[in-house]
Amino acid sequence: MTDPLLPDAGERLAALQARVTRALDYLGNRPPNWVPETAGIDRDVVIVGAGQAGLALGFALKRDGVTNIALLDAAPKGQEGPWRSFAEMDTLRSPKDVPGPEGGIADLTFRAWYEAAFGNAAYDNIYKIPTGLWMDYLLWYREQVDLPIENDVQVTRVESFEGGFRLYLDRAGTTDTLTARKLVLATGMDGFGQAFIPEMVRDGLPPDRYVHCAEAIDFETLKDKRVAVLGAASSAFDYAGAALEAGASRVDLFCRSTVLYRYNRFKQINYPGVLHHYVDLDDADKWRIMAELMKRSVSIIRETLERCTRHDNFSIHVNAGWKSVELRDGEIVIDTAERQYQADFALIGAGFEMSPSARPELAGFADQIALWRDRYQAPLGLESEAAGAFPYLGGEFQLMEKEPGTAPYLADIHLYNWAGSVSNGRGSSETTSLSHGIPRLVRALCRDLVRADSDIHVGRILSLPVPEFLPDEYEAE
Repeated sequence: MTDPLLPDAGERLAALQARVTRALDYLGNRPPNWVPETAGIDRDVVIVGAGQAGLALGFALKRDGVTNIALLDAAPKGQEGPWRSFAEMDTLRSPKDVPGPEGGIADLTFRAWYEAAFGNAAYDNIYKIPTGLWMDYLLWYREQVDLPIENDVQVTRVESFEGGFRLYLDRAGTTDTLTARKLVLATGMDGFGQAFIPEMVRDGLPPDRYVHCAEAIDFETLKDKRVAVLGAASSAFDYAGAALEAGASRVDLFCRSTVLYRYNRFKQINYPGVLHHYVDLDDADKWRIMAELMKRSVSIIRETLERCTRHDNFSIHVNAGWKSVELRDGEIVIDTAERQYQADFALIGAGFEMSPSARPELAGFADQIALWRDRYQAPLGLESEAAGAFPYLGGEFQLMEKEPGTAPYLADIHLYNWAGSVSNGRGSSETTSLSHGIPRLVRALCRDLVRADSDIHVGRILSLPVPEFLPDEYEAE
């Protein structure tokens, strides 16, 4: 439950907006665009995804004088990212004071916005940020930073050509193209693949009897139904909780492990030294870390567990991985090692699979992208199929070639999404990553643009500027 808007929230938010403008004026970070025009190029940088990572990146580029950019998002305005589509948690899982997309400007933080709208005491009273209010904040942030965002635009294909990329777009049924020199994919959890649906589910159930926990669903349709949840990660519990609150007659959650895992070991990456410099570790150390962390699902937080366990019609079944599932006489029949269960609908919380060929932005050259299994031979005992499927990225989030010299254009595609975790540490695109990852990415983008136009920049630097004074200001009469 959140506090109501203050009666004078409009005036307070207007005053905050004025302070944001003033802060930017103090910093002087409004340089004109310095990137030379390039024949045949529409945008210097295109960012696919206008969620929190895309917004933070666009704002940082703008502050560095790279303004010929575009942010494209397939969702309508206000639906970018998961916060109002399939994020069913009550609050964000991170602490409320974690730095976000504000770029070091205090008046652009969630706290500044929340206190202006709801009051200082209200901020003190919230434990974690309510999910819906995070999206409200991002929409406010979007207005403050004033970026060239296009919604309802789906990238259907990407082709490389000398000097850039051609993006094929679907704008609500109208096809179009856009060319760019640099491409950043800020595409979230499934940005290098897709939601994972086990084969036995796809083969055993019709599509209208299950949904993945990364898909939107009207939970009211589950009222009075028996719901089976496959998986024990956070999204599985979130969807279970939403189903219970919508009036499901019972919800059974199936965990293949013998106990629920109680540790979020990714928290161990969450301190400045490693947030900034995990990328500087050698491959062997990165692999030791991620191969171990990916052995188990990240633990759910206490409030996520309690959201479900407070309902008497909720059960957790451990050591209960599904052996088979099918539709029989109109009901879902699930077999585990110990017994059989019946349900009316299934929620699949099986996570995501790395499958670049499933992404339209990557499908055209998916087989040329280096994966960790292509570049690193795991020592005996440290094998990890999961970690090996992640893309092997360079130090600035850029894709790498599977075979050196065969696809040099991949270096101009930067992957700022969850798939960058093995190469770059704490989940790229997570809120926690923005304060350290975005500056590194912006420096790389700007450096590459300067190097590509080095002759022009050398000429500009060596050309004579406007004179400081004229001869007649000092010549004797």
